[in-house]
Amino acid sequence: MRNLFIAAGVLSIVAYAVVGAFMMNLWAVEAASEVPLATAIADMKAAGQFYTPVGGYVFATVGIALALMWAFMVIKAGAILPAWAAVMLWAGILTLGAVSYFFNSFGNLNSVGDTYADWNADAAWALERPLYQISFAALCVALAAPLVAFFTSRIRKRTGTTPQVDGTTPS
Repeated sequence: MRNLFIAAGVLSIVAYAVVGAFMMNLWAVEAASEVPLATAIADMKAAGQFYTPVGGYVFATVGIALALMWAFMVIKAGAILPAWAAVMLWAGILTLGAVSYFFNSFGNLNSVGDTYADWNADAAWALERPLYQISFAALCVALAAPLVAFFTSRIRKRTGTTPQVDGTTPS
């Protein structure tokens, strides 16, 4: 079960990072400008605005690295890292993805807004909204994980049940 949790955690962080990179480098720029990417870049350059895919590459690279570091830490820590702490760290990575996405994507979308007077910010927001919603849900999980662990331990103390090292409860 732990291996499935680790695989799902890594895949979700990597998916967030890769989708975010495509979003900021391609999809949001095309949606906001309402023209193909090559045309938008040419128009931005002609207007003296800046476009760079570096933010997306950095976002994806750091996201993938964080996913792998998280998995390595959860695997190496094994039984000494409680499940709630692993969940909280995973959720923290996804939560901070929204902040990183905002700052990494700001330059390109700002250039689109400065280039096109009638740019479609709502179209870009419609594409980006799911990333922010995922980060908000992850924030809720990050805040709930230690609370669930705390109240679960209190209930166990009251009932006198203590989980074994393998996660089972003695009968």
